[in-house]
Amino acid sequence: MKIIDNKGRILGKLNIVDLFVLLVIVALAAAVIYKKTSSRVNTPGVGADAADQYCYVTLYCNQMVPEVSKTISIGDHMVANGKYTNAEIVAVNEQPAAYVGYDDSGKAVLSQHPLWKDVTVVIKEKISPNSVILKVGEQEVRVGYQYIFKTQRVESGAKIRRVEFENELSADVIDKLNSGKVPEEYLLPATQAPAAEAAPAAEN
Repeated sequence: MKIIDNKGRILGKLNIVDLFVLLVIVALAAAVIYKKTSSRVNTPGVGADAADQYCYVTLYCNQMVPEVSKTISIGDHMVANGKYTNAEIVAVNEQPAAYVGYDDSGKAVLSQHPLWKDVTVVIKEKISPNSVILKVGEQEVRVGYQYIFKTQRVESGAKIRRVEFENELSADVIDKLNSGKVPEEYLLPATQAPAAEAAPAAEN
């Protein structure tokens, strides 16, 4: 028996044109089912249509000289590729830089540097919370990732300590950030001031 007869029917029952139309209908139905299933999986606030919201990124700049830290201003925008971005500085904190020194016995001691500063900076930009790659200031942001902190007047390497969206923050934290203050829990614990050096032994 021929698979396709003289009338163009498959096994004498189904016309080739009818088969093509049937396949098209099946494909369209599968596409509709997939789209509906995908939209159910993406819950509100996480779906592709979720609204943009502010992403707050906490940057830790270790051992900056005072002249650099003093040129960081709230409201300054991050610079990338020779232009300003929408990411802006909302809060800044400066404290004596932590560094490891050594006592007379050669033991490592965590203390404060007499000159350098550790600076914590929080920047924000409104972005989509659904992006697989989050970018603030046109740079990828992940906790533990390196970040180039760059404004019109300052450039320094930084480490990302926190990446948070506004709906993850309490109203109190947002109020502090919007007033230019870095919340205490965003800061590293302050180190002890270095112990006074022992007086030299009197000569006989």
